[in-house]
Amino acid sequence: MKAVSRHADGGLRFHDLRHSYASWLITSGVPVPDVQRVMGHEQPTTTLMIYTHVQGGSQERALGALAALSLPDEG
Repeated sequence: MKAVSRHADGGLRFHDLRHSYASWLITSGVPVPDVQRVMGHEQPTTTLMIYTHVQGGSQERALGALAALSLPDEG
């Protein structure tokens, strides 16, 4: 940890690890209410808007999930 702190621009704070942990849980598919409880937040918006930073590719995954959705034919 000290080595990372020394090489990080401005240093690495413990609080930075909370942001990384919350982001990792969300991108791993852990439901938001569970992450909220683990993080100790009163509101899920705190978890989502402040603590999670979605990694690249999330938009592509969402579009892929929609493309894979099969809907019944009308008619």
